[in-house]
Amino acid sequence: MKKYPLIGVSIIAVIVLILASLSNVVGFQTVQSSNQKIIKDEINQKDLLFQTIVDIANNKEIQRIILKSQINKADFLNPDVKFSVLTSQVLTKNQLKHMYFVGLILSKIISKSKIHSIVEQYQVNNQEMQKEIIAVIEKDATLNSEIAQLSNTKCDCEKENTIRWSFPILCLLLLPLYLFSVINNIVFLREIMTTIGLTLNCSWA
Repeated sequence: MKKYPLIGVSIIAVIVLILASLSNVVGFQTVQSSNQKIIKDEINQKDLLFQTIVDIANNKEIQRIILKSQINKADFLNPDVKFSVLTSQVLTKNQLKHMYFVGLILSKIISKSKIHSIVEQYQVNNQEMQKEIIAVIEKDATLNSEIAQLSNTKCDCEKENTIRWSFPILCLLLLPLYLFSVINNIVFLREIMTTIGLTLNCSWA
């Protein structure tokens, strides 16, 4: 007679263990799928961001605005720098990916204080030029659509501590490119990074 209660307790214990292990599996799968969604969101945002940068960089009107703003400065630069400033630029997605990769390495090996110093040193707030670039973007259906999509991505805007860091993924993706453009003195790329950074309310812009 004593065997039956013992068997019953054993069966209940086994059932509890099975249910506990199943809940752990479900929990793990939920976390895993959540992580995969974050990675996928980042990849999608990165792809859209890179395409937007390429399209803005290759827009002839925007190139003209940036070159016009630099032409007077070029008079005080050495001939090689002046030539690079005045030469029409063509940017491909592959070139941008290589720049991002190098910029990413730079952002890992340079200290945060040094990055902050670089950003402050080369930060140019040319509001007139930014307005002209934004006006061109607003008139161009493709560029306007891409900027709108970037501005409508998940931004954590509801959090108080992200007022100056509204689009954390996009801003972090832009920073290595901005560092690369500053360190290598690529004027047109730096101006485009600044324009997009200001549009997305990135703290470093």
